[in-house]
Amino acid sequence: MAAKEAQVQEPKDVAARRLSMIIEQYVEARKRRFGFVSTDQAARVIRRILKPAPSDPALSDRKLDDMVAALAVKNGLPVFFDRGVRGPAGTEADLNRKEPIMRAPTETPDVAGAVDAILSGQTAQLSMKAVISLLRERTGTKRSDADLEGLIAKKAAVLHVHLSQSG
Repeated sequence: MAAKEAQVQEPKDVAARRLSMIIEQYVEARKRRFGFVSTDQAARVIRRILKPAPSDPALSDRKLDDMVAALAVKNGLPVFFDRGVRGPAGTEADLNRKEPIMRAPTETPDVAGAVDAILSGQTAQLSMKAVISLLRERTGTKRSDADLEGLIAKKAAVLHVHLSQSG
């Protein structure tokens, strides 16, 4: 009988597990779409989904922000602690909009400067793929290959450097 009782989960455990699953799903969705997490928007979305039962323990805003931020940081996402910045809570349309509340921070590494350094420091002819690979290695940029190709092509033209198109 004791083993059977151990298999039954407490309502608090179920609620905590459900909350952590919702936070995981939210952070994963933000990671794929926007690359950052806003605590204000996360709290509004999560609370709308959660709809806690009266028997569930109250979850403070701070505790929810900490849980969201911890998982976001673990996933390599920047976190904007922006609760209260927007004023009163927004409408449901605000929660479903495609654009983020705040823009993600600009890329810290100087990608353009790194392209200049790569192109001006090379004596052998490089391929576009090789320059992109070096650029990602040096700066850690997450920009798309097409974006980087455009930047590299412009810099190469200005510096009169010819790149091969083969790998």
